[in-house]
Amino acid sequence: MLVSMALVAGVHLRFGEVEAAEYPVWQKPDTLPDAKADMWGVSEQLGWEQTDDSLLDPGPLADGRMKIGFEADEQGTRLYYTQLDSFARSLPAKLHTPLLTALHDTLPPSHARLLAAPEQPHRQLPSMISYKNIFQTDKKSAHNAETQLWESMNRADGWTLDFYNDTESQAWVEETFGDSQVVWAWDYLPRGVLKADFLRYLLPLVKGGVYSDTDTRPVRPIEQWGSLNVELLNLSHTDGPDWESALSTHPAVIVAVDVDVHALPQDNWSVNWPRAWGICQWTLSSAPHHPIFLDVTRRIVNSTHFVQDWDTARHARADALRSDDRPAEADALLARPTSDALSVVEWTGPATFTDAVLAYLLARYGVSWHRLRGLDHPIRIGDVLVLPITAFSPGGQPDFKAEGRDSPQCNVVHNFAGSWKGDGA
Repeated sequence: MLVSMALVAGVHLRFGEVEAAEYPVWQKPDTLPDAKADMWGVSEQLGWEQTDDSLLDPGPLADGRMKIGFEADEQGTRLYYTQLDSFARSLPAKLHTPLLTALHDTLPPSHARLLAAPEQPHRQLPSMISYKNIFQTDKKSAHNAETQLWESMNRADGWTLDFYNDTESQAWVEETFGDSQVVWAWDYLPRGVLKADFLRYLLPLVKGGVYSDTDTRPVRPIEQWGSLNVELLNLSHTDGPDWESALSTHPAVIVAVDVDVHALPQDNWSVNWPRAWGICQWTLSSAPHHPIFLDVTRRIVNSTHFVQDWDTARHARADALRSDDRPAEADALLARPTSDALSVVEWTGPATFTDAVLAYLLARYGVSWHRLRGLDHPIRIGDVLVLPITAFSPGGQPDFKAEGRDSPQCNVVHNFAGSWKGDGA
Protein backbone atom coordinates (compact mmCIF):
# COMPACT_ATOMS: atom_id res chain seq x y z
CA MET A 1 0.00 0.00 0.00
CA LEU A 2 1.29 3.43 -0.90
CA VAL A 3 0.93 6.21 1.64
CA SER A 4 1.44 9.98 1.49
CA MET A 5 4.40 11.23 3.50
CA ALA A 6 5.75 14.59 4.63
CA LEU A 7 9.43 14.97 5.46
CA VAL A 8 10.43 17.40 8.19
CA ALA A 9 14.19 17.48 8.66
CA GLY A 10 14.38 13.73 8.92
CA VAL A 11 10.98 13.17 10.57
CA HIS A 12 8.54 11.17 8.45
CA LEU A 13 4.79 11.43 8.97
CA ARG A 14 2.40 9.13 7.12
CA PHE A 15 -1.32 8.91 6.57
CA GLY A 16 -0.81 5.22 7.30
CA GLU A 17 -0.12 6.02 10.96
CA VAL A 18 -3.84 6.45 11.54
CA GLU A 19 -4.25 2.69 11.19
CA ALA A 20 -3.41 2.41 14.89
CA ALA A 21 -6.22 0.90 16.95
CA GLU A 22 -6.86 4.04 18.97
CA TYR A 23 -8.25 5.85 15.92
CA PRO A 24 -11.95 5.59 15.01
CA VAL A 25 -12.99 3.70 11.89
CA TRP A 26 -13.54 6.87 9.89
CA GLN A 27 -9.91 7.92 10.34
CA LYS A 28 -8.50 4.93 8.50
CA PRO A 29 -6.19 6.12 5.70
CA ASP A 30 -7.26 7.04 2.20
CA THR A 31 -4.85 4.77 0.35
CA LEU A 32 -3.32 5.36 -3.03
CA PRO A 33 -3.79 2.24 -5.19
CA ASP A 34 -0.52 1.30 -6.86
CA ALA A 35 -1.89 -0.28 -10.02
CA LYS A 36 -4.37 0.74 -12.68
CA ALA A 37 -6.46 -2.39 -12.06
CA ASP A 38 -7.08 -1.26 -8.49
CA MET A 39 -8.94 1.80 -9.75
CA TRP A 40 -11.17 0.15 -12.29
CA GLY A 41 -14.83 -0.30 -11.47
CA VAL A 42 -17.47 -2.85 -12.38
CA SER A 43 -18.08 -1.17 -15.74
CA GLU A 44 -14.52 -2.00 -16.83
CA GLN A 45 -14.75 -5.51 -15.43
CA LEU A 46 -17.83 -6.07 -17.58
CA GLY A 47 -15.87 -5.18 -20.70
CA TRP A 48 -16.30 -1.42 -21.11
CA GLU A 49 -13.36 0.15 -22.95
CA GLN A 50 -12.51 3.73 -23.87
CA THR A 51 -12.95 4.11 -27.64
CA ASP A 52 -12.17 7.84 -28.05
CA ASP A 53 -8.89 7.92 -30.01
CA SER A 54 -8.07 11.42 -28.72
CA LEU A 55 -7.84 10.11 -25.15
CA LEU A 56 -4.31 8.83 -24.69
CA ASP A 57 -2.99 6.97 -21.66
CA PRO A 58 -2.09 9.71 -19.12
CA GLY A 59 0.49 7.45 -17.49
CA PRO A 60 0.63 5.27 -14.36
CA LEU A 61 0.70 8.30 -12.07
CA ALA A 62 -2.88 9.17 -13.06
CA ASP A 63 -4.33 6.34 -10.98
CA GLY A 64 -1.78 6.81 -8.21
CA ARG A 65 -2.82 10.42 -7.71
CA MET A 66 -6.41 9.40 -6.94
CA LYS A 67 -6.83 8.88 -3.19
CA ILE A 68 -9.92 6.72 -3.25
CA GLY A 69 -9.22 4.79 -0.06
CA PHE A 70 -10.44 1.30 -1.00
CA GLU A 71 -10.48 -1.28 -3.76
CA ALA A 72 -13.27 -1.72 -6.31
CA ASP A 73 -14.79 -4.79 -4.68
CA GLU A 74 -17.31 -5.92 -2.07
CA GLN A 75 -14.99 -5.16 0.82
CA GLY A 76 -14.26 -1.73 -0.62
CA THR A 77 -17.94 -0.83 -0.62
CA ARG A 78 -18.28 -2.12 2.93
CA LEU A 79 -15.30 -0.04 4.09
CA TYR A 80 -16.63 3.09 2.41
CA TYR A 81 -20.02 2.96 4.11
CA THR A 82 -18.80 1.84 7.54
CA GLN A 83 -16.24 4.66 7.62
CA LEU A 84 -18.93 7.22 6.87
CA ASP A 85 -21.34 5.65 9.37
CA SER A 86 -18.68 5.92 12.08
CA PHE A 87 -17.85 9.51 11.13
CA ALA A 88 -21.51 10.56 11.05
CA ARG A 89 -21.97 9.19 14.57
CA SER A 90 -19.05 11.33 15.77
CA LEU A 91 -20.96 14.48 14.82
CA PRO A 92 -23.62 16.21 16.97
CA ALA A 93 -26.67 14.04 17.76
CA LYS A 94 -29.03 16.37 15.88
CA LEU A 95 -27.29 15.37 12.63
CA HIS A 96 -27.35 11.62 13.23
CA THR A 97 -30.82 10.82 11.90
CA PRO A 98 -30.58 12.72 8.58
CA LEU A 99 -26.99 11.64 7.89
CA LEU A 100 -27.52 7.98 8.78
CA THR A 101 -30.79 7.89 6.85
CA ALA A 102 -29.04 9.24 3.75
CA LEU A 103 -26.28 6.66 4.09
CA HIS A 104 -28.79 3.83 4.35
CA ASP A 105 -30.84 5.19 1.44
CA THR A 106 -27.81 5.10 -0.88
CA LEU A 107 -26.62 1.58 -0.03
CA PRO A 108 -26.31 -0.63 -3.11
CA PRO A 109 -28.76 -3.57 -3.14
CA SER A 110 -25.87 -5.96 -2.51
CA HIS A 111 -25.23 -4.24 0.84
CA ALA A 112 -28.81 -3.35 1.79
CA ARG A 113 -28.41 -4.73 5.34
CA LEU A 114 -24.93 -3.36 5.99
CA LEU A 115 -26.19 -0.45 8.12
CA ALA A 116 -29.06 -0.25 10.59
CA ALA A 117 -32.30 0.70 8.88
CA PRO A 118 -33.66 4.15 9.80
CA GLU A 119 -37.15 4.55 11.22
CA GLN A 120 -38.28 6.53 8.17
CA PRO A 121 -36.20 5.80 5.06
CA HIS A 122 -36.88 7.93 2.02
CA ARG A 123 -39.12 6.30 -0.56
CA GLN A 124 -37.07 8.07 -3.20
CA LEU A 125 -33.74 9.87 -2.93
CA PRO A 126 -34.16 13.64 -2.45
CA SER A 127 -33.48 15.91 -5.43
CA MET A 128 -31.07 18.82 -5.26
CA ILE A 129 -33.50 21.27 -6.86
CA SER A 130 -35.92 20.79 -3.97
CA TYR A 131 -33.49 22.79 -1.79
CA LYS A 132 -33.47 26.19 -3.42
CA ASN A 133 -30.50 27.78 -1.67
CA ILE A 134 -27.71 29.60 -3.50
CA PHE A 135 -24.71 29.71 -1.16
CA GLN A 136 -21.92 32.24 -1.47
CA THR A 137 -19.24 33.43 0.91
CA ASP A 138 -16.68 36.22 1.09
CA LYS A 139 -14.69 38.07 3.72
CA LYS A 140 -17.36 40.72 3.89
CA SER A 141 -20.96 40.81 2.72
CA ALA A 142 -20.76 42.25 -0.77
CA HIS A 143 -23.41 41.83 -3.44
CA ASN A 144 -21.47 42.22 -6.68
CA ALA A 145 -22.94 42.11 -10.17
CA GLU A 146 -22.38 38.37 -10.47
CA THR A 147 -24.18 37.66 -7.20
CA GLN A 148 -27.10 39.80 -8.26
CA LEU A 149 -27.28 37.85 -11.53
CA TRP A 150 -27.44 34.57 -9.62
CA GLU A 151 -30.40 35.95 -7.70
CA SER A 152 -32.29 37.49 -10.61
CA MET A 153 -31.80 34.56 -12.98
CA ASN A 154 -33.15 32.00 -10.50
CA ARG A 155 -35.71 34.02 -8.53
CA ALA A 156 -38.65 32.94 -10.70
CA ASP A 157 -37.95 29.30 -9.80
CA GLY A 158 -37.97 30.10 -6.08
CA TRP A 159 -34.22 30.21 -5.39
CA THR A 160 -32.85 32.58 -2.75
CA LEU A 161 -29.34 33.74 -1.87
CA ASP A 162 -27.80 32.50 1.39
CA PHE A 163 -24.65 34.61 1.82
CA TYR A 164 -22.04 34.22 4.58
CA ASN A 165 -19.28 36.62 5.53
CA ASP A 166 -16.39 35.44 7.72
CA THR A 167 -18.15 36.22 10.99
CA GLU A 168 -21.37 34.53 9.91
CA SER A 169 -19.45 31.49 8.65
CA GLN A 170 -17.71 31.03 12.00
CA ALA A 171 -20.98 31.33 13.91
CA TRP A 172 -22.82 28.88 11.63
CA VAL A 173 -20.10 26.22 11.81
CA GLU A 174 -19.94 26.43 15.60
CA GLU A 175 -23.72 26.32 15.99
CA THR A 176 -24.18 23.46 13.53
CA PHE A 177 -21.28 21.18 14.44
CA GLY A 178 -20.83 21.99 18.14
CA ASP A 179 -18.13 20.11 20.00
CA SER A 180 -17.01 17.93 17.11
CA GLN A 181 -13.97 17.24 15.00
CA VAL A 182 -15.44 19.47 12.29
CA VAL A 183 -15.23 22.55 14.52
CA TRP A 184 -11.76 21.51 15.68
CA ALA A 185 -10.57 21.24 12.07
CA TRP A 186 -12.28 24.51 11.12
CA ASP A 187 -10.54 26.39 13.93
CA TYR A 188 -7.20 24.79 13.06
CA LEU A 189 -7.28 25.80 9.39
CA PRO A 190 -4.67 28.58 9.12
CA ARG A 191 -5.90 30.36 5.99
CA GLY A 192 -9.11 31.88 4.81
CA VAL A 193 -9.01 29.96 1.54
CA LEU A 194 -9.07 26.67 3.44
CA LYS A 195 -12.14 27.72 5.40
CA ALA A 196 -13.86 28.97 2.24
CA ASP A 197 -13.26 25.54 0.70
CA PHE A 198 -14.54 23.74 3.79
CA LEU A 199 -17.67 25.88 4.01
CA ARG A 200 -18.70 25.13 0.41
CA TYR A 201 -19.03 21.45 1.37
CA LEU A 202 -20.57 21.94 4.81
CA LEU A 203 -23.43 24.15 3.65
CA PRO A 204 -24.78 21.70 1.02
CA LEU A 205 -24.15 18.83 3.45
CA VAL A 206 -26.50 20.32 6.03
CA LYS A 207 -28.87 22.54 4.05
CA GLY A 208 -28.74 21.36 0.45
CA GLY A 209 -28.54 23.65 -2.56
CA VAL A 210 -25.98 25.21 -4.89
CA TYR A 211 -22.67 26.75 -3.90
CA SER A 212 -20.86 29.04 -6.33
CA ASP A 213 -17.93 31.42 -5.89
CA THR A 214 -18.64 35.15 -5.99
CA ASP A 215 -16.51 35.49 -9.14
CA THR A 216 -18.72 33.10 -11.13
CA ARG A 217 -21.43 34.18 -13.52
CA PRO A 218 -24.45 32.01 -14.35
CA VAL A 219 -25.22 31.58 -18.04
CA ARG A 220 -28.58 29.86 -17.57
CA PRO A 221 -30.90 29.08 -14.64
CA ILE A 222 -29.96 26.29 -12.25
CA GLU A 223 -32.99 24.19 -13.15
CA GLN A 224 -31.83 24.02 -16.78
CA TRP A 225 -28.44 22.55 -15.92
CA GLY A 226 -27.67 19.23 -17.52
CA SER A 227 -30.90 18.96 -19.48
CA LEU A 228 -29.39 18.62 -22.97
CA ASN A 229 -28.42 15.25 -24.44
CA VAL A 230 -28.31 13.43 -21.10
CA GLU A 231 -26.95 9.87 -21.03
CA LEU A 232 -28.36 7.44 -18.46
CA LEU A 233 -25.63 5.03 -17.42
CA ASN A 234 -26.97 1.47 -17.31
CA LEU A 235 -26.91 0.32 -13.68
CA SER A 236 -28.30 -3.18 -14.13
CA HIS A 237 -25.02 -4.67 -12.88
CA THR A 238 -25.46 -3.03 -9.45
CA ASP A 239 -29.19 -2.25 -9.23
CA GLY A 240 -30.84 -5.03 -11.22
CA PRO A 241 -33.05 -4.98 -14.32
CA ASP A 242 -35.48 -2.41 -12.89
CA TRP A 243 -32.75 0.16 -12.14
CA GLU A 244 -34.24 2.86 -14.37
CA SER A 245 -37.66 2.83 -12.70
CA ALA A 246 -36.01 3.52 -9.33
CA LEU A 247 -34.36 6.75 -10.50
CA SER A 248 -35.72 9.99 -9.11
CA THR A 249 -36.82 12.57 -11.66
CA HIS A 250 -33.98 14.88 -10.71
CA PRO A 251 -30.52 13.99 -9.35
CA ALA A 252 -29.42 14.45 -5.76
CA VAL A 253 -26.01 15.79 -6.81
CA ILE A 254 -24.92 17.85 -9.81
CA VAL A 255 -21.20 18.37 -10.38
CA ALA A 256 -19.08 19.11 -13.44
CA VAL A 257 -15.72 18.05 -14.81
CA ASP A 258 -12.94 20.62 -14.47
CA VAL A 259 -9.82 18.72 -15.59
CA ASP A 260 -9.87 16.17 -18.40
CA VAL A 261 -6.44 15.32 -19.77
CA HIS A 262 -6.66 13.98 -23.31
CA ALA A 263 -3.16 13.82 -24.77
CA LEU A 264 -0.85 15.72 -22.40
CA PRO A 265 2.07 13.55 -21.29
CA GLN A 266 2.50 12.70 -17.63
CA ASP A 267 5.46 15.06 -17.16
CA ASN A 268 3.18 17.93 -18.25
CA TRP A 269 -0.15 17.40 -16.54
CA SER A 270 1.35 16.05 -13.31
CA VAL A 271 3.15 19.36 -12.73
CA ASN A 272 0.22 21.62 -13.56
CA TRP A 273 -2.78 19.70 -12.18
CA PRO A 274 -3.18 17.47 -9.11
CA ARG A 275 -5.24 14.92 -11.05
CA ALA A 276 -5.46 13.86 -14.71
CA TRP A 277 -9.22 14.06 -14.30
CA GLY A 278 -10.99 16.23 -11.78
CA ILE A 279 -14.25 17.74 -10.56
CA CYS A 280 -14.93 21.47 -10.39
CA GLN A 281 -15.48 22.97 -6.94
CA TRP A 282 -16.09 26.66 -7.63
CA THR A 283 -19.65 25.58 -8.44
CA LEU A 284 -21.23 22.45 -6.95
CA SER A 285 -24.61 21.28 -5.70
CA SER A 286 -26.33 18.62 -3.65
CA ALA A 287 -29.38 17.61 -1.70
CA PRO A 288 -28.59 17.67 2.03
CA HIS A 289 -26.76 14.87 3.87
CA HIS A 290 -25.36 13.21 0.76
CA PRO A 291 -22.47 10.75 1.32
CA ILE A 292 -20.20 12.64 -1.09
CA PHE A 293 -20.32 15.73 1.09
CA LEU A 294 -20.06 13.74 4.30
CA ASP A 295 -16.98 12.02 2.88
CA VAL A 296 -15.22 15.21 1.79
CA THR A 297 -15.82 16.54 5.30
CA ARG A 298 -14.26 13.39 6.77
CA ARG A 299 -11.29 13.69 4.44
CA ILE A 300 -10.66 17.31 5.43
CA VAL A 301 -10.78 16.44 9.14
CA ASN A 302 -8.31 13.59 8.55
CA SER A 303 -6.00 15.81 6.51
CA THR A 304 -6.08 18.45 9.23
CA HIS A 305 -4.91 15.83 11.75
CA PHE A 306 -2.11 14.97 9.33
CA VAL A 307 -0.98 18.60 9.08
CA GLN A 308 -1.18 18.98 12.86
CA ASP A 309 1.09 15.95 13.27
CA TRP A 310 3.51 17.47 10.76
CA ASP A 311 3.48 20.77 12.63
CA THR A 312 4.05 19.07 15.98
CA ALA A 313 7.00 17.15 14.55
CA ARG A 314 8.65 20.23 13.06
CA HIS A 315 8.33 22.13 16.34
CA ALA A 316 9.96 19.22 18.14
CA ARG A 317 12.71 19.21 15.55
CA ALA A 318 13.14 22.99 15.89
CA ASP A 319 13.51 22.64 19.66
CA ALA A 320 16.18 20.01 19.11
CA LEU A 321 18.01 22.29 16.68
CA ARG A 322 18.01 25.15 19.17
CA SER A 323 19.32 22.85 21.88
CA ASP A 324 22.10 21.99 19.46
CA ASP A 325 22.87 25.71 19.03
CA ARG A 326 21.48 25.83 15.49
CA PRO A 327 18.87 28.61 15.80
CA ALA A 328 19.00 29.66 12.14
CA GLU A 329 18.01 26.18 11.01
CA ALA A 330 15.24 26.10 13.60
CA ASP A 331 13.87 29.44 12.42
CA ALA A 332 14.00 28.30 8.79
CA LEU A 333 12.10 25.14 9.64
CA LEU A 334 9.35 27.02 11.48
CA ALA A 335 9.07 29.51 8.63
CA ARG A 336 7.96 26.80 6.23
CA PRO A 337 4.27 27.06 5.28
CA THR A 338 1.81 24.27 5.99
CA SER A 339 1.59 23.75 2.22
CA ASP A 340 4.94 21.96 2.57
CA ALA A 341 2.99 19.24 4.37
CA LEU A 342 -0.15 19.32 2.24
CA SER A 343 -1.15 21.71 -0.52
CA VAL A 344 -4.39 23.66 -0.46
CA VAL A 345 -5.80 21.68 -3.39
CA GLU A 346 -5.13 18.39 -1.60
CA TRP A 347 -6.17 19.58 1.87
CA THR A 348 -9.52 21.22 1.12
CA GLY A 349 -9.55 21.98 -2.59
CA PRO A 350 -10.64 20.31 -5.83
CA ALA A 351 -8.33 17.32 -5.43
CA THR A 352 -9.98 16.08 -2.24
CA PHE A 353 -13.45 16.87 -3.59
CA THR A 354 -12.66 14.86 -6.71
CA ASP A 355 -11.61 11.94 -4.52
CA ALA A 356 -14.88 12.13 -2.57
CA VAL A 357 -16.99 12.15 -5.75
CA LEU A 358 -15.07 9.25 -7.29
CA ALA A 359 -15.15 7.24 -4.06
CA TYR A 360 -18.96 7.41 -4.00
CA LEU A 361 -19.34 6.51 -7.67
CA LEU A 362 -17.01 3.55 -7.21
CA ALA A 363 -18.51 2.28 -3.94
CA ARG A 364 -22.13 2.74 -4.94
CA TYR A 365 -22.16 2.14 -8.70
CA GLY A 366 -18.83 0.50 -9.57
CA VAL A 367 -17.88 3.39 -11.85
CA SER A 368 -14.34 4.73 -12.05
CA TRP A 369 -12.95 7.94 -13.51
CA HIS A 370 -11.86 6.09 -16.66
CA ARG A 371 -15.52 5.84 -17.66
CA LEU A 372 -15.91 9.62 -17.35
CA ARG A 373 -13.04 10.79 -19.55
CA GLY A 374 -13.86 12.81 -22.65
CA LEU A 375 -17.46 13.63 -21.70
CA ASP A 376 -19.13 16.08 -24.08
CA HIS A 377 -22.61 15.63 -22.59
CA PRO A 378 -24.16 15.12 -19.13
CA ILE A 379 -24.16 11.59 -17.76
CA ARG A 380 -26.60 10.46 -15.05
CA ILE A 381 -25.10 7.83 -12.76
CA GLY A 382 -27.88 6.92 -10.37
CA ASP A 383 -28.45 9.90 -8.10
CA VAL A 384 -25.43 11.82 -9.45
CA LEU A 385 -25.39 13.93 -12.60
CA VAL A 386 -21.90 14.62 -13.95
CA LEU A 387 -21.78 17.52 -16.40
CA PRO A 388 -19.13 17.83 -19.12
CA ILE A 389 -16.21 20.20 -18.68
CA THR A 390 -17.94 22.87 -20.77
CA ALA A 391 -20.69 23.22 -18.13
CA PHE A 392 -18.65 25.14 -15.55
CA SER A 393 -15.25 25.47 -17.30
CA PRO A 394 -15.80 26.60 -20.91
CA GLY A 395 -12.69 27.30 -22.95
CA GLY A 396 -9.52 26.94 -20.90
CA GLN A 397 -6.76 24.40 -21.56
CA PRO A 398 -7.09 23.30 -25.22
CA ASP A 399 -6.15 19.70 -24.41
CA PHE A 400 -9.25 19.34 -22.21
CA LYS A 401 -11.52 19.87 -25.26
CA ALA A 402 -14.02 22.16 -23.56
CA GLU A 403 -16.36 24.08 -25.82
CA GLY A 404 -16.73 27.86 -25.60
CA ARG A 405 -19.05 30.07 -23.59
CA ASP A 406 -21.59 30.06 -26.41
CA SER A 407 -22.04 26.28 -26.16
CA PRO A 408 -25.52 25.06 -25.16
CA GLN A 409 -23.75 22.90 -22.55
CA CYS A 410 -22.25 25.96 -20.81
CA ASN A 411 -23.99 26.87 -17.53
CA VAL A 412 -21.46 28.88 -15.51
CA VAL A 413 -18.44 31.06 -16.31
CA HIS A 414 -15.62 31.49 -13.79
CA ASN A 415 -13.86 34.87 -13.84
CA PHE A 416 -10.91 33.70 -11.70
CA ALA A 417 -10.77 36.79 -9.51
CA GLY A 418 -8.58 34.85 -7.08
CA SER A 419 -9.33 36.84 -3.93
CA TRP A 420 -7.76 33.99 -1.94
CA LYS A 421 -4.32 34.61 -3.47
CA GLY A 422 -3.60 37.40 -1.02
CA ASP A 423 -4.37 35.03 1.81
CA GLY A 424 -1.04 33.28 1.74
CA ALA A 425 -2.28 30.32 -0.25
